[in-house]
Amino acid sequence: MAQILDQPYSLNLQVTSVLSRLATFPHPHLHEYLLDPYLNLAPGCRSLFSVLVRVIGDLMQRLQRVPHFRAKLLLVRQQLMGLVPGEQMDHTMLFKGVVVLEEFCKELAAIALVKGPPEGPSPAPWPTRR
Repeated sequence: MAQILDQPYSLNLQVTSVLSRLATFPHPHLHEYLLDPYLNLAPGCRSLFSVLVRVIGDLMQRLQRVPHFRAKLLLVRQQLMGLVPGEQMDHTMLFKGVVVLEEFCKELAAIALVKGPPEGPSPAPWPTRR
C-alpha cells in the first residue's frame, strides 16, 4: 500500500481488493487494525491508517510539482472509464495510483460505516426535542 503511487494500476487493484476483503471479514482484530484510525501501536509499527496518511502526505508534495494536475487527473480518470481514448502523458502511473487511492478510501469508509464499531455499546441515539 505504501507504494500505491509508484506501482502499476493492475497491482494496485489487486492489493486494494485483498485489503477490502480483509476489512469486511468479521474479526475484531482485523477490524481494529484496518479500520480504527486511533489504534495505539508499538513504536515502529504501522497501521493501514498510518500508511494512508503517509501516502497522502507524499502525494500532496508530488502534486505541487505537476503542472495542471487537476486537468490531468480528470483525463486519466476518464481514460480509465473508457470515456476518452488513452494517450500517453507524464505522471500517468501517479494519476492512476491517485484514482485507485481515492476509490479505495471511499470503499474503506463504506465498509467501516456498514460494520460499525467492532464491539461495545452502540452510540446513543440523536437527542430528541421535548
